[in-house]
Amino acid sequence: MFSSQNAYPNAYPNALRHTKNLIGCLLCFLLLPAVFVQAGGKKTALFPAELSPGLRLYRYDWDAETCVLYVAEMSRHQPLLHFEVSLANSQILGKETVRAMAKRRMRRGDRRVLVAVNGGFGVLGDMRGYGGVLENLHIQDGELMTQPTDADACFGVTDSGEFLSGPVEMRASVMIGTHTLPLGCINQRRLDGCEVTLYTPRMGASTRTNRRRGQEVILTGAAQSLTGPWHVARGPVPREPYPYRVSGVTRDGDSAIPRDGAVLWVSSRVQTPPVSEFGAGVACTMTFTLSPPVWHQARHAIGGRLRLLKSGQIHPTLVEMHRAEKEHRPGRRTSVLNLSHEPRTALGYNADTLFLVVADGRQPRYSTGLTLHELAGILLELGATEAINLDGGSSSTFFVNDDVVNKPSGRREREVLNAVFITMDVEHR
Repeated sequence: MFSSQNAYPNAYPNALRHTKNLIGCLLCFLLLPAVFVQAGGKKTALFPAELSPGLRLYRYDWDAETCVLYVAEMSRHQPLLHFEVSLANSQILGKETVRAMAKRRMRRGDRRVLVAVNGGFGVLGDMRGYGGVLENLHIQDGELMTQPTDADACFGVTDSGEFLSGPVEMRASVMIGTHTLPLGCINQRRLDGCEVTLYTPRMGASTRTNRRRGQEVILTGAAQSLTGPWHVARGPVPREPYPYRVSGVTRDGDSAIPRDGAVLWVSSRVQTPPVSEFGAGVACTMTFTLSPPVWHQARHAIGGRLRLLKSGQIHPTLVEMHRAEKEHRPGRRTSVLNLSHEPRTALGYNADTLFLVVADGRQPRYSTGLTLHELAGILLELGATEAINLDGGSSSTFFVNDDVVNKPSGRREREVLNAVFITMDVEHR
């Protein structure tokens, strides 16, 4: 069973022995032909002998239309391989290339990044200082950094190697003194419906809010930086409420985020209790619950936008839109993004395999891209039964063996918000 439970360098004394046991698998892998054809297109193997047993990499030339895809297939039964996610610059605000995130991860020394692709959606422009903010779930090394929004388009991996897919929901609250407030968002722009937003040190140096429409409550008292209640519990029961104290209340906006605490933005629509009553020194506790409870065991998780496949079926909305399309022209770009031929990135899986797929696009003589219905159909053809759509367009990046091997539509590698990795344990002497 695929496992991600070992997260530290000293946890791999048996890595070399596992590798030796898998030499036979590697020899079999090397005997595969470099090019082969199946219904729908031609596969050309990439790096067949350089990376790891249990990892299959290929370019897929889809001949139904002019599209080139790059695919990584990771065996879920290879204990040396792992699924991980990475946050750009290790904080919410700001962006970073997939290549830079992969190289930074490898500097930790415990694992090598074999494959990396771009991650989820969010604010790519500046957006009044919010460039880099994610718009769906991100859990990294057990830390809940942003909450699920498109709850059905989420994917995660537990310590034991179990794969999770949506729907997932967060229920959270904060008690200040005797008053309880519902907590709607973590490290977000002020979203509709979120009257209380939590900003942790993962956001960056400050909240980037303005002085209008709300007040901010400054909280301190965490025993150690980044170890507050936003860490996912390691068992079926959520972490016990973690204590903080109010150190101040401000209407100025853009509050500095304490490294040993957090900031609560409270909308002016919240009339009871008056935030002004939260005096310095008042006790505060926060409680987080993820539902279903198994999501409390997630080690790494990411959210996209739209679940492409569920139980081997293409999302009904995509099927309906595809059938209703009056004229399908290969390579056509339209204002309806689901039907437009664009570069795409997706994550899928079945009982045995994890799939990372990047489709190049906007390059007519090379690759025109895919509609989301076509992307879902190709994932089915490759063998996936579950899949989510990740960010696409110029963000679509396929990084392998220390280099970007696809052709991003922007002619250069774009800085993105987060990334997905396939990593391999390295030997420790």
